[in-house]
Amino acid sequence: MQMKERLRYTVWVRAGIEGFASEMFLNTWRRIVNFRQHLIGFLVLILIFIFGCSYSKERSDIRYAKRVLSKSKKSNEELIDVRGRMKKVIDMKIRAVNILDSVDRLLGRRYMEDGDYNLAVDVLKEAEDLKPMSAYIKKDIGECYYFLARSEVDAEKRKECLELSKGYLKKALELKPDMIEAMYVMSLLMFFGYNDIDAAIDEAKKILTINPKNIDAHFALGRFYYEKGEYGRALNEYITLTKILPKNSPKRKKVEENILKINRMESVGE
Repeated sequence: MQMKERLRYTVWVRAGIEGFASEMFLNTWRRIVNFRQHLIGFLVLILIFIFGCSYSKERSDIRYAKRVLSKSKKSNEELIDVRGRMKKVIDMKIRAVNILDSVDRLLGRRYMEDGDYNLAVDVLKEAEDLKPMSAYIKKDIGECYYFLARSEVDAEKRKECLELSKGYLKKALELKPDMIEAMYVMSLLMFFGYNDIDAAIDEAKKILTINPKNIDAHFALGRFYYEKGEYGRALNEYITLTKILPKNSPKRKKVEENILKINRMESVGE
């Protein structure tokens, strides 16, 4: 009986300690979460205050500039002062444009990853308005329309998205002819969107003229040649990948499976 009572007491004490520890952990975690929430809110308020002050100062400087320019007589000192103030306003606007552009591109990529392609197009087009000559933004929009086309059920809308994708990717490559990322998306567009294997192969080959060890291009060519029935060329692409990929790369398994699959098909064909 004493042993049972002692065991019961031990279990009770341990449960009490664990319960206390759990409660203490939860309370601590709540404090951390609350602190983080308050901290984020505090930082947001600071940013709003800073930008609000900057905006207020900009408006004040612009009003001052208008007053000086409206005067019949303006001293050199006043004009120099206005010039300096306006340059600061312009510098602030340029920094804001660059920040907004980066935010739009990042948000666009996030939306694409989440499958929200229409939202991605909206923010990326805003980025395009800010930087109309950016090849990278046009590539992102082209890629987004490519994914939109693949997810579109309606044939007419799908065709429209494919054309928009191709148009944006072409513009990106006109602005930056050596952009590998745009070439890669174009190769996928030709293959999956237009079922044009030869055009897809041409685009992937262009990548290898710039970077002969580009893993994505070799993978794509392996798939394209395989679908075309050119198993020997497909096999060469996968063998090349075994030489390029690091030994610990998770992609090696897929490459080895593809090599085995092609070898089996060729042996059956013989």
